[in-house]
Amino acid sequence: MFVLKPLVHRRIASLWVGQVLAATGAEFYAVAVVWVAADFIGTDAGYLSALQAGGLLAGSLFGGVVTDRWRHGTTMIAADLVRAALVLVLSVASVLHAMSLPLLVAIAGSVSLITAGFDPSLQATLPALADDPVLRHATNGLFDATKRMARIAGPSLIAVVNGILPTGQFFTVTAATFLLSALAVRAVTRRLPVEPMQRTETGVAAIVDSVIGGFRAVRGHPVVLYGLWSSLIANGTWAIGYLLGMVLYLRQTSDDPLTSYGLMMMAYGIGNMVMNLILASLPPGRPAVRLVISRIIFGLGILALPLGHGQIWLMAVAGFAAINGPLSDLAMLHLLQTCFPPQRLAQVWRTYMCVMFAGMFLAYLAAPLLFSRFGIGPTIIGAGAASVLSGVAGVGFFVWRRTAASAA
Repeated sequence: MFVLKPLVHRRIASLWVGQVLAATGAEFYAVAVVWVAADFIGTDAGYLSALQAGGLLAGSLFGGVVTDRWRHGTTMIAADLVRAALVLVLSVASVLHAMSLPLLVAIAGSVSLITAGFDPSLQATLPALADDPVLRHATNGLFDATKRMARIAGPSLIAVVNGILPTGQFFTVTAATFLLSALAVRAVTRRLPVEPMQRTETGVAAIVDSVIGGFRAVRGHPVVLYGLWSSLIANGTWAIGYLLGMVLYLRQTSDDPLTSYGLMMMAYGIGNMVMNLILASLPPGRPAVRLVISRIIFGLGILALPLGHGQIWLMAVAGFAAINGPLSDLAMLHLLQTCFPPQRLAQVWRTYMCVMFAGMFLAYLAAPLLFSRFGIGPTIIGAGAASVLSGVAGVGFFVWRRTAASAA
């Protein structure tokens, strides 16, 4: 299949294995943290999720001050090793019955801050591995599929180990995936000639450029700007309506909430994978149309989740909502790689991450208040409606631009 074509290239295949492991560990860890936090503080677990999103936002915004001076492989390996060490602390604390909310907060914030360094370095490495446009498109599809696979593998692991391992030992599994990822990345990047961006600025000017260079670069690119704005809304919907909202909703309505949540996430991952395989075999054209459609589909899926009952309903609706991921992510990957030079790609990708995590941060911050005032189910429905409206707004925006261009 076209999306598997890059796997015949040894270095791409090895780096892909590293990303699969890191992404699976991150998905597994995300569910474990929210679950443990909910045991401590119930619906106020939204504040811990807000802290994590805030750490990702801060790392995306300011991480380049440090990592722009490093080789991208060094950044990825360091991120994996530090994350593994941090989550092992939670495993040890669980064994010693010393797990506490302050410890969970400190580790969760630190892991989020470190995680923000991994993805920009990965995206900046891919063009060096796949310089041919056709191979690059297939590589984009393959690596985007990794996140989809992780959404299958992570919840599947939860369903497997639930009842075998205590919840606190989920963090041991996470640490193992990060360590294996570091080894896989090391095998590829130690001989890869990918250097940090060469700067003309020095001192304070270099620091400022590390922080806001990506934001400067996206000006004058209306489709990219719409993609960023709609991503802010979609990631808020993802956070409050799916990641946190459905955890709390299923804890109220399901007899076996952890298994129900894991199977729902697995169905979402399968839907992601199927759509990814389809899109990766097609030309990457018309990104604006794909972005608009993705936002509408995602919103409809999220708002439908609490409207039905039973595991089959949850899995079917989650699979439908999952169409959004590959549609939007591959469109944005294509836009960023074709609109910006390679030396700016890590910065622009950090800008994309800043917007995504800002949406999640704001949603998690508002979640406890919204849940207490409107209820969990209505809040999930409202979050889905916001994503639908962002897609409808996109239709109006692009129609207006086409009309204005024709008039001119």
